[in-house]
Amino acid sequence: MTFRLLCISLSFSFILTAFATEQDDQYEESLNPDFGVTIQSKNITIIKAGKVEVTPITTSSSDLQGSHSKITDPSLSSAASTANQETVWIPLKLLGTEIPTNSSVTLEWHSGHLPGGFEVATPVVVIHGKEAGPRVCITAAIHGDEVNGVEIARRVVQGLEPEKLKGTIISVPVVNIDGLWRKDRYMSDRRDLNRAFPGKVDGSTASRVAHSLFNNIILKCDSLIDLHSGSMYRENITQLRVDLTIPAVANLSKQFGAISVLQSIAPLGSLRGSATAAGIPTVVMEVGGPFTLDEALVETGVKALRSYLSSVDMLPRSFFWSSPQPVFYASEWVRSYQGGILINKVSLGQKVNKGQLLGEISNPINDEVEMVYAPFNAVVLGRAQNQFVSAGYAVFNLGERRSIEDLEQQAEQIKKKVIENNAEQMGLSKEKESLQKTDIVEEADLSK
Repeated sequence: MTFRLLCISLSFSFILTAFATEQDDQYEESLNPDFGVTIQSKNITIIKAGKVEVTPITTSSSDLQGSHSKITDPSLSSAASTANQETVWIPLKLLGTEIPTNSSVTLEWHSGHLPGGFEVATPVVVIHGKEAGPRVCITAAIHGDEVNGVEIARRVVQGLEPEKLKGTIISVPVVNIDGLWRKDRYMSDRRDLNRAFPGKVDGSTASRVAHSLFNNIILKCDSLIDLHSGSMYRENITQLRVDLTIPAVANLSKQFGAISVLQSIAPLGSLRGSATAAGIPTVVMEVGGPFTLDEALVETGVKALRSYLSSVDMLPRSFFWSSPQPVFYASEWVRSYQGGILINKVSLGQKVNKGQLLGEISNPINDEVEMVYAPFNAVVLGRAQNQFVSAGYAVFNLGERRSIEDLEQQAEQIKKKVIENNAEQMGLSKEKESLQKTDIVEEADLSK
């Protein structure tokens, strides 16, 4: 009798245990429909201050129970069950400051490049959005005479509310603050900052500033838009300078609406080339000329930049362009044959035919007049402003439409020519030139 009661009690306990286990399984299944099997095709995506990390999951059901116990935010639990992803949007750490989500702040970047030992901070505007998204950086005034970019950077972030932003915008509107104050294109040591990247901590003044900017700010970016203007009293139509042979950069350039895109290999030591080589797709936006502000061109630049932010889903889409984006795979500068006073006969963005008059150059000494004609059908992408020019001065930049096949065939020859020109300008010997070519070609291949 006692044995029979013992068997009944054990059977009843087994039934209760099985029922409780089944209830637990149903609870876990409500959190994760795939509970009870090994998950091999799911990923957890964690966004840490704009950097995306994707981790494959190969856990069993026992591991999964532990992972559920770690989820305390109901919204994260819901996201895990519906999208099979866990998205964590956390504060951003930049320049020694922790920036909360859904906030904006102006930080101080001390590049230490002002002469005389004075230390003046350069403003860095950061908008860290409410929701997860890319981290886009904007730089302007790497050359101190380029005012249009400063105004574009200011207008893009002006009044932008972080609660309406997905991701982060980091804007450095005046990189070369010393040059801007002195109305000088170059650094105080007379070097071009845009030929000093990625820089050296113990190098020249320009090299040290480049190193500080690159390591403290640029390497935190997912993409970069570097704003520039024409030099030496030349002006450019609003355009992008990009290397279309690099897929990530070519894809980036398609997001700016209908402004022109010009194929251009990044010069040695430029921010564009160094950032792209570091895995940060970069474009240069050229807008107008030096020293002065062209409000119409600035507005086009602002519209193009906001179009990009909309295209990558950081802002609501609100900009529409009436025409497709023109792409120029080649351009050529037309140079003056003699010196004199230049008078333009065509405007920026104008289509010209072969043989059409572009400008006149009048020699004030002998009263001779040079007529400058278009050598082929083109679009005027840039031009020298009316001024006194010397013989050989670049006066008109003409864009020529060519196919991507032409570009691919010519890419290696173009890069070889750029390398040879750089080597010649740096005064390298034939032996050093050969080594330089090999090193730069290898770096170019790695950046593709």
